[in-house]
Amino acid sequence: MSPDPEKWIPPLIAVVGIGTGVRTSSMEALRWIQRAEVLVGGIRHLDFFPDHPGEKIAIRGPLEGVLDAIDAASARRRVAVLASGDPLFYGIGRSLSARFSRDRLHFIPGPTSVQALCAALGRSWDDVQVFSLHGRAPSLAWMWFLRQGHALAFLTDKEHPPRWIAARLHQAGFENHGFCVGEDLGLPSERISVWTPEEASGKDFSPLNVVLVTPRPEGEVRPGVDDAAFLHREGLITKKEVRSVALSLLRLAPGHVFWDLGAGSGAVSVEAALLCPLQSVWAVEKVRERAADIRANARRFRCGEIQVVVDDALQAVSSMPAPDRVFVGGSGGTLSPLLHAIWARLPAFGRVVVSAVTVHTLAELEAFAALEKVRLEAVQVQVSRGVPIGSSLRFEALNPIFLCALEKGGP
Repeated sequence: MSPDPEKWIPPLIAVVGIGTGVRTSSMEALRWIQRAEVLVGGIRHLDFFPDHPGEKIAIRGPLEGVLDAIDAASARRRVAVLASGDPLFYGIGRSLSARFSRDRLHFIPGPTSVQALCAALGRSWDDVQVFSLHGRAPSLAWMWFLRQGHALAFLTDKEHPPRWIAARLHQAGFENHGFCVGEDLGLPSERISVWTPEEASGKDFSPLNVVLVTPRPEGEVRPGVDDAAFLHREGLITKKEVRSVALSLLRLAPGHVFWDLGAGSGAVSVEAALLCPLQSVWAVEKVRERAADIRANARRFRCGEIQVVVDDALQAVSSMPAPDRVFVGGSGGTLSPLLHAIWARLPAFGRVVVSAVTVHTLAELEAFAALEKVRLEAVQVQVSRGVPIGSSLRFEALNPIFLCALEKGGP
């Protein structure tokens, strides 16, 4: 049973979601705020209650100092912490729960800015995937959900404003998707506007905003793409059947950072991005014409999480975010030093899969596995494709490929 604010006894802390402002605060939320002797919140939150008689503590600077102040004040006085929206939805509730025991906290939820925007648009939001970009390392995993046909909502910050999202949509080829920005929701300056991604990529918006991206109906693309769908040169493409085996050996999972070294056409990068929501994909190709093909293929399949690096693989290894998974499609004759460089960046339980054509490459892999005392998992992929001959079929063999996987041990 929920506690009664009339019987509120310290050190209980009330964590009150006020939605987008006083107008969207529930009666229950206002009852707890009225009973509080100390209000804690951002400057904007405290400004909603100028006549409140209690002490006011503004959240500024490092949160740890504010948590100390809450702890001290709540020992003898009734403390209410004000939060935008729902404090347990990308809010301060997580930090409070990590600091205080469960019996010290009482949460009063409020409507989120995403709810407020969808309500203003008269749009259901049960199909919306919500992503917070606030104070987080940049991730493009949300591209996968957009390709699956989900609407996306973004909680932004000054490093990742609406124009940052719009620019990536535009670059990835999501030209016809709806791009709606809700600014200053709940305030007299509230504004809701709709743009194309290209238009929004050149606009500045209020720092207080939420973005809603709605997809257009179109055919869904899944892994197992025909080779002919990719732009490539001189047959430099990892064949469809080989890609399938390589992806199974990579064991990609949501949130991974993936490197595709010697990427050629970028077919492996595209298939990896289509498989699951990856944080980022780094396709490294030293030949500029092939790198241009990778960019074209990434845009064709709307894989905006693919970053193309025009460089030698060995040189590029030190400049990219540390990977969880690596595919080596080509090493330019420097496989041994390349493996050592990758291994130095790879975390525990990270995996490397190498495409090998010659027995010399296999020998290098065996020597590296022995040196690092890890198991070498090797698979020969021999594919024959059926081609028409008269009213029947004959089978035409492709060149055999060895796929070799190495997994780095734990601590």
